[in-house]
Parts: sequence; structure tokens; C-alpha cells
Amino acid sequence: MSPAVGELAARIRAIDWEMGVDRTRSRVALMREYLRRSAVWTRALGATGWPFHDIAAVAAPGIRAEGAVVASVRGDPDLARQFPAVGRTCVWALHLAAARDAGAALPALPNPFDPLIRMYERGGGFCLSTTGTVDVDGVGIGRGTLLRHLGDVPKAPESDAGLDALDG
Repeated sequence: MSPAVGELAARIRAIDWEMGVDRTRSRVALMREYLRRSAVWTRALGATGWPFHDIAAVAAPGIRAEGAVVASVRGDPDLARQFPAVGRTCVWALHLAAARDAGAALPALPNPFDPLIRMYERGGGFCLSTTGTVDVDGVGIGRGTLLRHLGDVPKAPESDAGLDALDG
């Protein structure tokens, strides 16, 4: 197992998936940052499927995280109770970590899945509504279009202290 994949798998397995509305503002900001990064990666790769797709499958075809590691993450019963896209994004993050560890030629862009993993660590997953929004703790974030989310300005603080300040 590659070092980054092992570290990320341990982080995912350690997540407390119980929703906590005391961190909603930071979690919403992290989802917005994921949407921005996903848009930037999707555009750079000429990919489709935005906003939730397997970026590593396009950026580094054939490089995947080990099946046993993926199974250990997917086998978490608390993760299995989340909206299906949550589990898929965790697996896709593992595959991108494997691609980085393998030295694949990836765009020099910030990891698109980091904001999602941090959001999960701050209180659980998300769901997609039938109205086209991404629901985080009852807050509907307009999915909109890829073009609407493109940009260079981060939508969430990088530090835990900055995220804590958002939550007041």
C-alpha cells in the first residue's frame, strides 16, 4: 500500500459520520471549495461528469488504490449509511492518492478531494437533492454549472483555525 493511500484510508476510517450542525458554516465552505476545485480539474483534464466523478480515472488511467484498501473503507458500516456519492468520493480520493504516490503526471492543481475529506471530518457527509442542490446540514448549495464554480479564489480557509472561526 502506498503511503498516501494508507494515510488517507486511516483518516476516512476515523471519521465520525454523525451530523453536527455546530460546524455547518465551515462544512458549506468546504463543499463550495470542493465544487471549485472539481471544476478546475474537470476543465484542465477535459473531463465530464462534474462535479462528482472519478478524476483519477481520467488523470491517471489504470492507476488505482489497492482493492483491499478500498474494500476496508467501503466496508465501514457508518460510511455505508451515507448518501452513495459520499462513499464514491472517498474511493475516488484513494485512487487519486494512489496516482500521486505512483508519480503519475497530474496537473499542478490542489487536490480536489481534500476539502471533501475535511468536510467529512468536521461532521459527516452530504446528499444531492432532486432540485439540483447539494445539501450540507440542511443548507442547499446550488450545483449550478461548472463555469459558475471555476476560479482561482479559494472558497474555504486552509487552516482548522480559519474553519473554526467561520463556525463562530
